[in-house]
Amino acid sequence: MEATNYEIIFFGRGGQGAVTAAQIMVYAAINKGLYALANPEFGPERRGAPVRSYLTISTEAREPIEDPNISVVFGPDLLRVNPEIIERTRDYIVINSRKYESVEPYLSKFSGGVVHVNAYDIAIKYLGKAIVNTAMLGALLRVFDAVSLDDVTQAVLRVFNGRLGKLNAAAVRAAYNEARVVK
Repeated sequence: MEATNYEIIFFGRGGQGAVTAAQIMVYAAINKGLYALANPEFGPERRGAPVRSYLTISTEAREPIEDPNISVVFGPDLLRVNPEIIERTRDYIVINSRKYESVEPYLSKFSGGVVHVNAYDIAIKYLGKAIVNTAMLGALLRVFDAVSLDDVTQAVLRVFNGRLGKLNAAAVRAAYNEARVVK
């Protein structure tokens, strides 16, 4: 297997599940025989506070993340308060917003690709609340192939038990199907 290193940062707010999303990806990658490490970064532990979770998946070793291949942005407001998302991301930004037109002006200067998904509505449909983490994983998989859709849904079922696991796995699949590479 060729040496590969993927770096992903999940940008969210407390309660959206950014830390859990990175951990699910760790489980999926380890089950594929890859090295994986997730490190959360957050200030006061409260709902709505900014959260980042750094994810490295590699065939060799783990390195600190400087400029991620992919940034997964759980809400459009995070583009406004974190201009470094656009400046530092190398390949793709995966963005959650109800309408792409609302985030397009922020992304116009980004030279990489953009994946858009309305993870809010998917989360409401499957989970009954706007916890968008598993839906964002489905959107991420549109441009990230180190792990498969099945790998991630199995990891989701490991993290969430019973009915909640099945609903979250369904949210991953729905977002995968609905997410669009728009740029």
